[in-house]
Amino acid sequence: MEFGLCIEMALTHLPFEQRLAKAAEIGFKNVEMWLVGDNYKGTPEHLAEVAAKAGVRVTNTVIGPPDGSIGGGLTNPARREDWLARARMTFDFNKRANIPATIVCTGNTVDGMSDAEMEHSVLDGLKATVDLAEKEGITLLLEPLNLPYDHKGYWLDSSDRGADLVRRIGSKHFRLLFDCYHMQIMEGDLVNHIRRNLDTIGHFHSAGVPGRFEHYNGEINYPFLIAEIEKMGYTGIFGLEYQPSIKDQEASVRNVLKHLTV
Repeated sequence: MEFGLCIEMALTHLPFEQRLAKAAEIGFKNVEMWLVGDNYKGTPEHLAEVAAKAGVRVTNTVIGPPDGSIGGGLTNPARREDWLARARMTFDFNKRANIPATIVCTGNTVDGMSDAEMEHSVLDGLKATVDLAEKEGITLLLEPLNLPYDHKGYWLDSSDRGADLVRRIGSKHFRLLFDCYHMQIMEGDLVNHIRRNLDTIGHFHSAGVPGRFEHYNGEINYPFLIAEIEKMGYTGIFGLEYQPSIKDQEASVRNVLKHLTV
């Protein structure tokens, strides 16, 4: 298992491109970004060059924001063409930037639709998106999120339901993103949820609970959790997607990495 750093939340005192080199200097081989065309303004080819020069891999992007405000999300069938256009644009960026995966968020619940209707829409949208991803060689990472604090109204709030959707689609290019921060808030019992759904998990996110701050401040025992995940045989990326709580962000990131690797 390798660690990755989300440079959209940490090292933000630096210009975007400089964050890659700083992350590598601290000890990361992997970094991740969010929406294409948001904080990074350059070409995908330039990003690939910057990453190669820094000695890191950009592991993933994000197709659209969790609430579906860009691209319409998956819950709303009326916005399907908007979603697929956004997905195609993201896949093109990923391929040109040598980024192997992108995160899929379902969008929020839609007024006037039942849960069953929204699930049907999500599945139809996922099937169409996975078909595109398979042709482009991109892996999709489906992410459940927490409702009380960060993503009120979001449709997919359960890792078990997310894993079920992954199994129903049945593609090697479609995996679950298990965010320990979000799922501690929604479900708890992290080890057992991970163990029974490990066959579907392609990526992890993490942060301290409560607050989404450093991993050594909070109710999750991350060194124990990471050891258990490694015992299960997981060999992918364990991403650090957290907000430094101190002014010296570099010190924060170094301290978190040290805490997780002792």
